[in-house]
Amino acid sequence: MIPYVNEYDTPNCNTLAETAKKSIRTPESLGLDRCIQCGACTASCPAARFTDYSPRQIVKKVLENDRSVLESDMIWSCFYCYSCNMRCPRNNSPVTIVQVLRQMAINEGIGVEKLAYFLEIGEYLAENGASKVPGAGISNMERDLGERWIGIKRNLEPIRSELGLSMRDVRNTHGEVQAILESTGYFEREKWIKAKIQEKKIRGFLKTDCSKNEKKSGDFGFESDRKYTGQEAITV
Repeated sequence: MIPYVNEYDTPNCNTLAETAKKSIRTPESLGLDRCIQCGACTASCPAARFTDYSPRQIVKKVLENDRSVLESDMIWSCFYCYSCNMRCPRNNSPVTIVQVLRQMAINEGIGVEKLAYFLEIGEYLAENGASKVPGAGISNMERDLGERWIGIKRNLEPIRSELGLSMRDVRNTHGEVQAILESTGYFEREKWIKAKIQEKKIRGFLKTDCSKNEKKSGDFGFESDRKYTGQEAITV
């Protein structure tokens, strides 16, 4: 287990189904064992309309204890809308199962590269107190919503005052955001993920490089090296 993950987050169980049911993320009412493979989850899933993502297939693989699902790109297509959970007649929650599978994949170093995009957002959030600083989006909003939106945006404080809402003080939000990230272990998590991504890149490079040499000589290129004498190496 990595330091930032609760020891009960992905418990060490014999099957994927047991791991999903005993995860800290999973409610006791989860109807995983009651799944009838009706496909209502996939039929209501917006991601399934545009990708090969199938909540029904994921639940099936979990029930069959097919660990290949951890290496599948399919588990990274869900964006947590919970439509599958709302539509399930058996009170199952494929989205919760996907969350557990993602965490398992991350812990095992399988899906860490999928987090590279989110790390960029996280770094920006830590540095600026916001995930993105609006730029061209302002003019786009004016184009889409009209000049009235710009008027509201520019006069937000007077409008809030008129409605009896508290004034926004954004001066200290940067420090507050950093404090939240630090208290939740985000920075330790970020370091671990970056190290795992780098480690995976190095392993991939070495595997590719050795494979190329092996194709050239059949034995990692030693025979083609004139300095190689065939003698045993001296152990120091």
